[in-house]
Amino acid sequence: MMLRNQRIFLILFLCFGFFHESNFFAEEISSSVAERFGREIRKHWSTEIPLDESAIKQSGIRRLESKHLILYTDLSASKQIDELPELFDQLIPLLCDYFELNPQNYETFKVEGFLIGDFEKFKSGGAVRQVPNLRNGYALRCRIWVRNPDSEYYRRHLLLHEGVHAFMGYAFGFWGPPWYREGTAELLGTHRVENGYLTLASFPKSRNELSGWGRIDLIRDDFAKNHVRTINGIFDLESEDYDENTAYGWSWAFAAFCENHPRYRTAFRQTAWKLDGTPTDVAKRFLELLTQKIQNEPPQWNEQEIMNHLNNDWLDFVTNLNYGYDFERTKIDYDKNAQPVSTPETQFTIQADKGWQSSGIRLERAKTYRFTASGRFQLAEKPKIWYSEPNGITLRYYRDIPIGTLLATLIPDQEERSSAKEGTSGIGFSAPKRIGLGEVWTSDVSGELFFRINDFPSELSDNIGNVTVKITVLSETEYQ
Repeated sequence: MMLRNQRIFLILFLCFGFFHESNFFAEEISSSVAERFGREIRKHWSTEIPLDESAIKQSGIRRLESKHLILYTDLSASKQIDELPELFDQLIPLLCDYFELNPQNYETFKVEGFLIGDFEKFKSGGAVRQVPNLRNGYALRCRIWVRNPDSEYYRRHLLLHEGVHAFMGYAFGFWGPPWYREGTAELLGTHRVENGYLTLASFPKSRNELSGWGRIDLIRDDFAKNHVRTINGIFDLESEDYDENTAYGWSWAFAAFCENHPRYRTAFRQTAWKLDGTPTDVAKRFLELLTQKIQNEPPQWNEQEIMNHLNNDWLDFVTNLNYGYDFERTKIDYDKNAQPVSTPETQFTIQADKGWQSSGIRLERAKTYRFTASGRFQLAEKPKIWYSEPNGITLRYYRDIPIGTLLATLIPDQEERSSAKEGTSGIGFSAPKRIGLGEVWTSDVSGELFFRINDFPSELSDNIGNVTVKITVLSETEYQ
């Protein structure tokens, strides 16, 4: 979390007229321009008030130092605590790689950190004069503060999270709006340490893996209460919202969604290169970067189609978010050339090991269709192989529907969206229609038709096989 009085610095900096004289904003966005801009801003940083090292030491606070971190802590010596500075050193080159920055420019970058068990001890020596009401963590220029949590994992997470803030402020001069700065810090703070090596932006496989973190549970709780944030709702988060951990959860979820989806990763990362302006400015910049990237790649979606896909993908993600979420198998590919059924009967296959799959077909408003499904496929291999047909198996349920059940939904055409009723069965990825072995469906709107086998998004990798689906357009007489 960043201190709100950093805004004062930025306002004063603007008053000096630097931005009016600079040509940085007119240049094409790039990492090198962003770094140059950051160097100019750092020239106007105020000098930190020195710490009283003697008073700090007399308060029983230890000083640990590595290349990129001086860590003051009152916690007893232990392997988990004393290795934190070396772990922090691994963070910096990883951040340079993530943001496409020159690591040589950060050889001398150093942070003063305060890992606090007893807050009272740190009142001597000026260690906490800038953070009188510390809740979990803060960052201000190249100083960071962390209250020691109960969890070893969450201690590292908070230290890395605040370290990301300090690095971004140093590198870019701006920290960005809450949704981006907190989302990025949460994303990169979510980590693994294996054999002493740090990995950033690690998606959690299980709840036990990230003791004390709990972001996925916060999102799932909100979703169960129908408190679902749209992407615009993420952009609208304000600093005050982060007094509660739920805002961190939603910011992390959006950052993790962008980072792990190949369509959105590059635009999200490069947004860091130009973080000036209002939250609306930065959100618009992210969407512009996204549009530029996707429009230059086949099948060259237009801007409205890109925004529709982004919102649909996000809703599918938060609807199914859980530990071990399989981004690769749940990635949705849309068919730009989806066509209405042109023959009496159309047939295609749906793979059991993937999420929503386009049929390449557009259902048409007010027409009636008969769906017939067949096939036998594997849903699990441990502790023994489970086989299913399109009606599913009632031994286990996902989202109150037997796993293995064939589901369908359609994404309304742009001109049909205003007439599509939210939550109607078969409209949108969050409200699928059960097809099973067969179903007759009269659609209220026109749109692209998708299918999937109902299963947990973390358990698709052991599915084998497919389902054959036949679609017949019924006449009014046949339907009656």
